[in-house]
Amino acid sequence: MTYPPGPPAPPPGPQGPYPAPGYPGPGYAGLPAPYPGAAPRPPRPPRSTKGATALVVVGAVVMVLALVAGVLGATTFVRALPTGVVDATGRPGSDALASGDVPGEAEVDLVGGQPYTVWAVRPAGDDGFSVADVTVTCPDGELGVGWPAVTGNAGLGAYEATTVAEVSAATSQRCTVAVAAGSSDPGTTFVVTEGWRFGEFFTTIGGTVLLWFVAVGGGLLGVGLLVGGIVWRVLARRP
Repeated sequence: MTYPPGPPAPPPGPQGPYPAPGYPGPGYAGLPAPYPGAAPRPPRPPRSTKGATALVVVGAVVMVLALVAGVLGATTFVRALPTGVVDATGRPGSDALASGDVPGEAEVDLVGGQPYTVWAVRPAGDDGFSVADVTVTCPDGELGVGWPAVTGNAGLGAYEATTVAEVSAATSQRCTVAVAAGSSDPGTTFVVTEGWRFGEFFTTIGGTVLLWFVAVGGGLLGVGLLVGGIVWRVLARRP
């Protein structure tokens, strides 16, 4: 049996007797040219950083507000401390309205309805006088002297001041504060200052604590928002 002749052999290519590029040899009829390589990946559209910017701004604002709250809290706390009763030498401080030796007396102008505190000032460790040793005499008569509504201690250097008595006049007038020796040690003196109203004192302390909570909590929140916004912006800019 004889067979018809097949198709002619392709001409030899540069690599040998294989089909030349693009030559539709046997078994390759209809196939495209060899794949030249992967197409370049289109660039990813940039991510929006508006949210990150908002976080950074809000975090910065919260941190500033926290700082302001901390400064106000510290200022309020310092003002609540009796730092002006006595100085380092045992002499009356900037808050003293009147002072004197024990035993002794001093005149002081009292504002009606305002409480005033009598402090015992002595070397640290010495005994002072008691509320029974304090009398306050005014043109209207003798005022009632009681225990202070808010007790306190103030010390600076080798001296210490302690609240002993409190007095209040119904009307504004000049009065005389007299202190007997009682059981006090030699060298004890007394100082008269404006007193604290009970509600005013605890409002001040409560406000100080609240401001400190705002300062600490706001600072932590502000730092978290600020760091989160910065990280977000960095990640959004990565290709």
